[in-house]
Amino acid sequence: MTFTITRADEADWSAYKQIRLRALLETPEAYGSSHERELGLSEDEWRARAASGRLILARDDEHGVVGTAAGLLGEDGHLDLVGMFVAAEVRGRGCAELLLDAVVAVAREAGATRLVLTVTDGNVAAARCYARYGFTETGRRWPMERDPGLTEVELAYPL
Repeated sequence: MTFTITRADEADWSAYKQIRLRALLETPEAYGSSHERELGLSEDEWRARAASGRLILARDDEHGVVGTAAGLLGEDGHLDLVGMFVAAEVRGRGCAELLLDAVVAVAREAGATRLVLTVTDGNVAAARCYARYGFTETGRRWPMERDPGLTEVELAYPL
């Protein structure tokens, strides 16, 4: 299976909205936001997200958009990796690594010194994926704001 990895632009807003809402429905415990909250976003808000220059989409010929990840500029010289999702039907085929490669490129272009993300404690598959790529735990953990019963674990990848 071949994936095409691209940076989204404003024209991709609808495709991005579809994959983001799917992610929030299928794996709500993995995200600080909720399907209900983002379902209420306006078209202009979706367009702005897609036009950020730091939103990555993964496509394949059979399924269309099958993955997404984004980078947000953080404080103290890092880029936050947020919203990572790979559709179940293509997991284990290298899509996640390609998305991570693209976000690393975005981070380097932005002059970031490291890439930082959080993974929900207990999300073994995601944690394994990030560890394989080279992310390590920073030692920081905290209750998820949206659901304090879940714990977020911070991981970092030096650039």
